[in-house]
Amino acid sequence: MSSFGAEHMKAAAAMLAPDHSPHPWHVRLGGYRVDVSITETIPQVLADGWTAVMQDAVEVWADAEGHFQPDLGFIELHDDEMVDKRIAGFQVGYDKEWVRRDIGGLWHDFKEDEHKEKERYIFADMPMYLKRAIVSRWDALHYDYMENHTAACYDKDFGYYWRIEEGGVVVRVKMWDGADKGKCPDKKFSEDWERAGVPGGLYGSRGRLVTGQVEDLWRFVEGVEAPDLRVNKGTEETLGG
Repeated sequence: MSSFGAEHMKAAAAMLAPDHSPHPWHVRLGGYRVDVSITETIPQVLADGWTAVMQDAVEVWADAEGHFQPDLGFIELHDDEMVDKRIAGFQVGYDKEWVRRDIGGLWHDFKEDEHKEKERYIFADMPMYLKRAIVSRWDALHYDYMENHTAACYDKDFGYYWRIEEGGVVVRVKMWDGADKGKCPDKKFSEDWERAGVPGGLYGSRGRLVTGQVEDLWRFVEGVEAPDLRVNKGTEETLGG
């Protein structure tokens, strides 16, 4: 059997994408990344900043006389329910990291004796004033990042993305910080990744190739209408008449 397997074929097809796709580079780039999960679009500098905020808050939580300063510009931005949802979202990532570090033996939870049992924090148990202060600091970091990256956009149902316009076509390209490094991709960057066939860049999380017509452009190209998936299309009009 030939050693020219699926990975070689994928790389070969990728080298043809810039020349044989009916779509311009930024549409292909949007197609490669559209299935990247929302959490994976978070810029690393933001993830690090949010984690540092929570670490400071945990130290204050453990100190009866501790004080955690909120960002007063964002302290009233959300109601209590949304604050709890934001904290719960962080809990999911924390739990995964806790398991990874517990297995790997690297952990620090502010105990004096490093041999004591490691503690998994339940952030829902924090008092609301502390949770609200945490979220206010997260929001401040988010808006500061957006202000310093004018090409960056955010949608809670899509994640962090670059809004790229070329030839009258506007594409929402999900961020992939491992490749982008905080900079909006351009044509040369995108096509270099395509021709190289390197996973983690244009391929996103699924190793997808855009050498043919893309059917789900509505998901990431502005102005393209979503398909009408109703089974009984027109029933409402018939019944109403």
